[in-house]
Amino acid sequence: MDDKRMQDGILEFNAQIKKIGFLFVTFALITNFFPALYVSSVSGLFPTAGQLLALFGGAAAAFGVGYFVQPISFFPMVNMAGSFLVWICGNVGELRVPAATMAQKATNCEQGSPKAEIMSTIGICSSVFVSISMISFFTIVGVQVLQYAPEYISNGFRYILPAVLGAVYASLCGTNSVLGSIVFASSIGTALIFPRTGLPPGLFMLVNIIIAIIIARLYFLKVVKKA
Repeated sequence: MDDKRMQDGILEFNAQIKKIGFLFVTFALITNFFPALYVSSVSGLFPTAGQLLALFGGAAAAFGVGYFVQPISFFPMVNMAGSFLVWICGNVGELRVPAATMAQKATNCEQGSPKAEIMSTIGICSSVFVSISMISFFTIVGVQVLQYAPEYISNGFRYILPAVLGAVYASLCGTNSVLGSIVFASSIGTALIFPRTGLPPGLFMLVNIIIAIIIARLYFLKVVKKA
């Protein structure tokens, strides 16, 4: 299949995915409230409007930045269909993005190509099936095993996310080591300068991503496009 036919097929596929995806994401959002409603109805305890607003404010302060940061940072790797999948299934940075990037790498896809979009979706779908089976197994068995594990093993689990994201960065950096090194240096510079600006710490990741996008765009215009 040539690129033109593949691109047309992707556009048609995405048009259908938008309708199905919005339907299922909306359904998932609504059903998220079912456990809380069930517990409230059984226990007879219902929070007041003020308590709900206070909880919403606390959640927004903790996770509100991610509402804007994660779609911007993850969309180029998970694409349209993958975006709906990852927001329903969760574990975006820990499982879905690495699965998408590894699927693209294994099939030697060019980032942004129709083939890369297809392979990222397949990789994410595969990770969902694998993670569900593994999580089900370790939920039953892992609790029994971890209570006998040494403390340093239990403490090591807190470093899983930075380790996974570091591996994803190293994989992507291999496709263009020069750009990867520039972005890495800019990230370190931002980490050193940002605390002195007095801005909320939650904005650090958003600022860092925006700077990285600008650098990548300038690098493409100055180096890649002219080559």
